[in-house]
Amino acid sequence: MNIGSIQHPEGWYSDDDDGQLTWFNAGVRVGVGIGLGVCVGVGIGVGLLMSSYQATARSLKRRFF
Repeated sequence: MNIGSIQHPEGWYSDDDDGQLTWFNAGVRVGVGIGLGVCVGVGIGVGLLMSSYQATARSLKRRFF
């Protein structure tokens, strides 16, 4: 009976990998986290910029036209 085995999706670990976090794997995880954080931050920033632009354009349109 093999109770302690853990099933991983194919390609995550090689046959000789014991599941330890290497410097390369840690770097890839940090890089992916930073990349996702930048994408989310840019998305939020563009959304705020667009909403403030629309509010300003509406108020200027009311004032001058």
